[in-house]
Amino acid sequence: MIIRSTKMWLLIYALCVSIITAEADDQTFDLILRNFWDMRMRFSPEYSTYQGEYKYNDVTQSMNLSVIERKRNEVKLFTSMLSVIDKSTLSKSKQLEYDIFNDTLTTFLSGYKWATYALSPLNFLEGIHLFTPVEKAKTNTRGDFENYIVRMHNMPKLVDEIISRMNEAIRLNLTYHQVSILTVPGQIQEMFVDVIESNFNRPFNKSLEESIIPEKDKQSLRERGLEGIKIVLDSFRRLKEYIENTYLQHTRPDIGVKSLRNGASYYQACLKWHTSLDVTPENVHQVGLQEVSRIYGNMQKILKRLSFNGSVADFLNSIGSDSRFIINDADKIIEAYTELIDQRIKPLLPKYFNNIPNVEMEVVRSTFDGTGGAYALATEINPGRFLINLYRPRENPTFDYMALSLHEAYPGHHLQHSYSMTADLPKYRRFPEYSFYDVPYFLPFFSAYVEGWGLYSEYLGEEMGLYKDDYELMGRYSAEMLRACRLVVDTGIHYFGWTKQKAGYYMHNHTAFGPGFIENEINRYITWPGQACAYKMGEIKIRQLRKKSETELGKLFDIKEFHSTILENGPMPLNILETVVEDWIDETNRLSSGAETYDTKLQTALLLLTVITCMASMG
Repeated sequence: MIIRSTKMWLLIYALCVSIITAEADDQTFDLILRNFWDMRMRFSPEYSTYQGEYKYNDVTQSMNLSVIERKRNEVKLFTSMLSVIDKSTLSKSKQLEYDIFNDTLTTFLSGYKWATYALSPLNFLEGIHLFTPVEKAKTNTRGDFENYIVRMHNMPKLVDEIISRMNEAIRLNLTYHQVSILTVPGQIQEMFVDVIESNFNRPFNKSLEESIIPEKDKQSLRERGLEGIKIVLDSFRRLKEYIENTYLQHTRPDIGVKSLRNGASYYQACLKWHTSLDVTPENVHQVGLQEVSRIYGNMQKILKRLSFNGSVADFLNSIGSDSRFIINDADKIIEAYTELIDQRIKPLLPKYFNNIPNVEMEVVRSTFDGTGGAYALATEINPGRFLINLYRPRENPTFDYMALSLHEAYPGHHLQHSYSMTADLPKYRRFPEYSFYDVPYFLPFFSAYVEGWGLYSEYLGEEMGLYKDDYELMGRYSAEMLRACRLVVDTGIHYFGWTKQKAGYYMHNHTAFGPGFIENEINRYITWPGQACAYKMGEIKIRQLRKKSETELGKLFDIKEFHSTILENGPMPLNILETVVEDWIDETNRLSSGAETYDTKLQTALLLLTVITCMASMG
């Protein structure tokens, strides 16, 4: 009896030690991840303020060329930290996080060789002229306004650093094509209003007025704020003049990056960064052609049902200008999107998703003329925003509203991000920072996962019965066709030497979009090589994983559980996502056969430990 008892206690002791060791390793790993987030906030102080972390509220992001090397050295330090962790000693969830974090670091470091290809930090889609570097905290203390004024005074230095970067791009012959930056001076020009009317003066109106700051101090803040705004606007004037008089005189002559030295390899690196797959431009181009053909077949079925005798292009042109599908009032368009989301989409979500997070989202007008629609991430202090491009409302027909809403709002980007931000994930994955000009030398936010889910959501809308008629269904196929065309056109421009005219002709013949939209789309592909390929490649992978799950699980397949597996684990590379789904399939089969999983055994052991401990305490 004594021998058995001794063996039992030795077993319990060993179990306790293993649990404590695993917890200790998990805690060490968590500490590394927290330090990584702090590092990112230090390099992106305005983003830190937006996230509600106020340590760097008086700091402006540095664009000094030395930052390129400094970031690399700091990320290398994190790889050294990670090498100390024995992955096998981590809990199952932390082992997954280890793989994702390791991929994040190695992807960034492998992009270092292309850092000089990404020296121009503003274009018609992104930059300090669109996303202001003068961010004020949500709170309204005296210090918050003082920090805001300090950031205004930092603007001349920031503009100097940006100009220095762009001059280096000129020296190295690694500049944008002019379409990427030609409209930027005009975008900057829109800022030049009276300082009282400037957006930079908004914090000194209602926010300051409602604060508890003494009145005499409020007046001082207003006066110094106006002086700061003048400094900001003068800095932007200097940046505008530089772009007009210098940079635009040195833009690259060819639209494709293959024209740059080692351009083919650079484009391959961009493709890998955005898709998280080892794919070649030839492969992506061929997938695009196959998808265009398949989707075209679906479109032709609709024409047959509607007894339309012309081509798909003829039909798309006819309905694109049909007054039945045009709303020419921006406010009414916003209302239509809001009603569609609230009354048609959201009521059906519980049939396809478990534990839907309650994260606020608003539909608003986009402040710049870029893509047709976009999503701005929710944070712990800000709602998500579904941004609608209303610069050309007549090119935004109502039969496109459903597909766009499914992609950007529910169950697309907003729902996907809502799961991520409310899950037990490290902050760098819950609240990813987005930047495109510096790919592939930027810490990945897993484009193919994010955009693949958005496009999968458009497909899911068909399964959910959300497309009310053949016109909305044609809008869905037209939107999917756009993403398929992107594979063809992006690789065509950057690898196969297509002209802009050829790209436009291809887009016009295969989509329902107007000339202004197509022009913007092609300019976007020229500006962000490889980014447009993330959508289709990601969606194809997610649909492949669903098909595999349905085939291997049969009657055990649960659509809600599949979606939870994809969403609750957060953004990740597609190869790791594949492993996650395969593990879910295996676990589901094991549970069905009555086999115990590791977690079940651990729970049993812990229960046994508790019982024996109680018995021991009783004598």
